[in-house]
Amino acid sequence: MSEMREGSVEAGVEEAGVAASSELFDAAFLAKLERLELLARRVLKGWVRGEHASTRRGRGLEFADHRRYQPGDDLRYIDWHIFSRLEQLFLKLYANEEDLTLSIVLDASASMRFGRPLKFDYARQLAAALAYIGLNNLDRVVLSAFNDGVSAVLHPLKSRAQSPAVLSFLRELECGGTTRFVASMREVAERARSPGLVVVVSDLLGVEGVESGIDALRYRGHDVVVIQVLAEEEIEPPLDGAYRLLDAEDGSAVRVTIDRPLRQAYAARLAAELERMERYAKATGIEYLRASTAVTLEDVVLRYLRKGSHWR
Repeated sequence: MSEMREGSVEAGVEEAGVAASSELFDAAFLAKLERLELLARRVLKGWVRGEHASTRRGRGLEFADHRRYQPGDDLRYIDWHIFSRLEQLFLKLYANEEDLTLSIVLDASASMRFGRPLKFDYARQLAAALAYIGLNNLDRVVLSAFNDGVSAVLHPLKSRAQSPAVLSFLRELECGGTTRFVASMREVAERARSPGLVVVVSDLLGVEGVESGIDALRYRGHDVVVIQVLAEEEIEPPLDGAYRLLDAEDGSAVRVTIDRPLRQAYAARLAAELERMERYAKATGIEYLRASTAVTLEDVVLRYLRKGSHWR
């Protein structure tokens, strides 16, 4: 059944994708970004730059703890109120306030070149929206794409004025090749200088070792959000009769007669895969959101923002 999930059953899907990409970030989409940013500000409830408190102790603005004075410590941080009561020297400790990096990791393998609209185009628009909101509300935004490895990286951006660079990067991305999810996630984890928020946008179909790939990010200290993008044709394939199905990534083909029992078996297997991902997300505490390409971009982004603890 993996061929059905990953493959294309229609000629001209790739050509349709080229046409769609030319209008990917048109004036209507840019206006949509502006609306999303305004709505996001309401959802974020006043979150401003520099409010990302680290668990490490330092000299920030938010009080964290006390510790006993040691020779050589800065006398300015002695808590004299405690000294007046206990006649012992204690130092005030504060939480460091650090920049937060939002890393958006986009699946650019051939399996994303499916559906109407294409999953790849939908995922690129979703990545653009998150990056745009991130540049307005976070500190640094990094974008990368992967297939059999990390194939493209847009290094850290820090202001809304750099939004055109995001759109240019996403517009020029090409979709193709096989998926090496675990190796790609390890590479993303190792590239980061410090832990941050990583949003992975992928269909996750036919991918082996999804949990191991996400664990590679978690074990490096990253907060992880997974947004699984599925075409409506993958959720409920509108097929009946004899077909020759092609695997989008390796080109292998299989001839199959699709009838009601086969569609039921496919639906059961897909449901089992999605449930497995949900169980893993609950067990590990990562955020997991599924998005059909039939759902509007606004609904997906705002549902994610409302759900996600990282955006409050």
